[in-house]
Amino acid sequence: MVNIQAWTKFYRGIVMDETKSLDSDEFNLFNELGRKAVHFSVWIIPLAYHWLKIELWFIQFSLVGVLCIFIPIEIYRVKVNPNSWIQVYLFKYIMRASEKEGPANYIFTTAIWLVLLLGVGIEFGGLSWKGFYVMEMAELVLVTTVMGDSAAAIIGKALGRVKLPKTANKTVEGFVAGLLTNYFVGVVFLTIVGFPPFFLPLIPTLVWCCFDFLEDLPWFLADNLFGPSIAVALISILEFVVKLT
Repeated sequence: MVNIQAWTKFYRGIVMDETKSLDSDEFNLFNELGRKAVHFSVWIIPLAYHWLKIELWFIQFSLVGVLCIFIPIEIYRVKVNPNSWIQVYLFKYIMRASEKEGPANYIFTTAIWLVLLLGVGIEFGGLSWKGFYVMEMAELVLVTTVMGDSAAAIIGKALGRVKLPKTANKTVEGFVAGLLTNYFVGVVFLTIVGFPPFFLPLIPTLVWCCFDFLEDLPWFLADNLFGPSIAVALISILEFVVKLT
């Protein structure tokens, strides 16, 4: 017979107390929602390319322009005036403590988006390069990683109870939500853009799962930075092998 009282104590007591003790009070569900809302801007890329029919070179140059705005802001915030209104009134709500005294991850995230789109190819003026993979693959790894990571963080903060083994403050509920979201967003996206190989979302999903366990890596190996690059590389290798066979 199942001991309901003992299970409840395990589920809501010991495990949740440990999870809460490792989770910063200053970065709560409200902060996580704001942070992920910024990440959702990745959807501008497929919206611009597929629905607004904006050329790839213009999207690439737009990301360069965004970096030209972001980088001076970060230099001012970190090196010139750490107590500026940017820090106090804006970034305060969407930055984790580890980012407040150093470069924010959104700089590196934007750079990764740009690098992945440059891998699709370049065609501007007299410059032309075919690239390594099609645009849909770059978009796939970007939107799945962002949506999966966002679902994991939000569900984990809101509903997380059971600590995910081998991690500091992640929960089983958040991990499962991220995994399912990652895959199904990929399938829906490929369906919308008319790209048939629906097994391809499994690759960014599995890559995300692996990186989600690795919390103590340097910033350049973070799941939403390094993960998309690994995923698109694996997809490119898979497509190359399939062509050979």
